[in-house]
Amino acid sequence: MDQLNTSAVTPNASEAMLPADYVTFHKEPPSLKIFRFAIYAIIILFALVGNIAVCIVSTRTRRLQTSTYCLVMNLAVSDIGSVMCLPFLLPELYIGNWPMGETMCKLLKPSVVLFNVVTTNTLVAIACDRFRAVVFPFVSRPSKSETRLIIALLWLIAFLFSLPSYGAMAVISYPDSPYTFYCIDIFSDDMDKDILYRRIYTITMYTVQALVPVLVISALYLKITATLKHIRLVPLALRPSRASSLNSTPNGSPRSSMVNITKLNMNPAGALRRQMIEKKFLTMLIAVLLVYVLCYLPYQTLYLIYEFNPDLDYLPFLQLLFDYLYVIVWLPNAINPICYGCLNEHYKKAFKALIFRPRKFFHSLRSRNSFSQSLVGSALNRIR
Repeated sequence: MDQLNTSAVTPNASEAMLPADYVTFHKEPPSLKIFRFAIYAIIILFALVGNIAVCIVSTRTRRLQTSTYCLVMNLAVSDIGSVMCLPFLLPELYIGNWPMGETMCKLLKPSVVLFNVVTTNTLVAIACDRFRAVVFPFVSRPSKSETRLIIALLWLIAFLFSLPSYGAMAVISYPDSPYTFYCIDIFSDDMDKDILYRRIYTITMYTVQALVPVLVISALYLKITATLKHIRLVPLALRPSRASSLNSTPNGSPRSSMVNITKLNMNPAGALRRQMIEKKFLTMLIAVLLVYVLCYLPYQTLYLIYEFNPDLDYLPFLQLLFDYLYVIVWLPNAINPICYGCLNEHYKKAFKALIFRPRKFFHSLRSRNSFSQSLVGSALNRIR
């Protein structure tokens, strides 16, 4: 069993310390093993192609450069980073021990932890951003510099939480198999302290990566859904330029919607359009959240249970269960871009243009850039 966000001696590694009369794990049939690694290959391919496409269309399409879509692109970047680590983890998953030395051990597994924390942080940040846009529509959206600062903070927080893993990872071998090495995290040379520190880190990471994010995101989305339902009864007073925070970049100061509702002209059509846009975007985000919960939580929860119940080692199917739950953990990297393309019109149009008319897509972008540069040049000439 490999790890994504916690740390423990894996069942494979533990076999070296078990008594001779220990009942061995059920072996995975070769055909199933080939199938499992074929799934890994498909995940790597789809995740890289899909998330790189998300980054391309996000940087090249003006409508996808708002703060919300920048956070979605950050989610794609973290997915790219984690899935690029996966090919280097596959040899260990295949043979059951670590063949790539101390340096790769200290870099790869903690980096997966880092990218995974970035993913959960970004999901929470997106939920907070949509909460602000829907529940407090007259509060100004973050500027580009503020959005960059938010993203930098997401990565800094993730790095701080992954630091213990970077420090604890080590390559070890056991006396009865001195030439077989395992990459595990060791928090102390004292076994009792090591178990204590590992359990503290396991609980902390489960809380930070699974429990708190899911509860916070669920609460925010429930409030957003309730607010969108309420909009049907009381149309929002919106300026045309602020019809949707997903489509525009207004420069307004933070003000209460109750104050502005008497000052702005009522625009039911704009309110309805904004409501439909928010609902579609919310549907996409809920799909991404469901994929995260269904794919990440089973593995993380089973790992937490295993950490406090090492006697589970004696279950004959435990290793197979870990192996296949670990495959499922990587599915969101490949599924998220599909969710973007299927549930968001902006991504759908950009993906279609990028896939079916790539030359026209990039040509139109060059034309736009040259046109904007000519406008800037002419404005500068007039000033001079």
